[in-house]
Amino acid sequence: MKKIAVKGMMCQGCADTVTEKLSSVVNNVTVDLDKKTATFDGEASIDQLNATLADTPYSVAE
Repeated sequence: MKKIAVKGMMCQGCADTVTEKLSSVVNNVTVDLDKKTATFDGEASIDQLNATLADTPYSVAE
């Protein structure tokens, strides 16, 4: 499992959107709204993950 920081999340709807978007490129996505993180299985670069979130107000960092 890889863990990344997710910027911009403020509610469960935000977490649901991030989960849905990231699930299109990696597997087993789990978002922790309180910690503002996401964990997942798979190989995707930060750039790829941010491209997946490009049409949302969210972004990821290591």
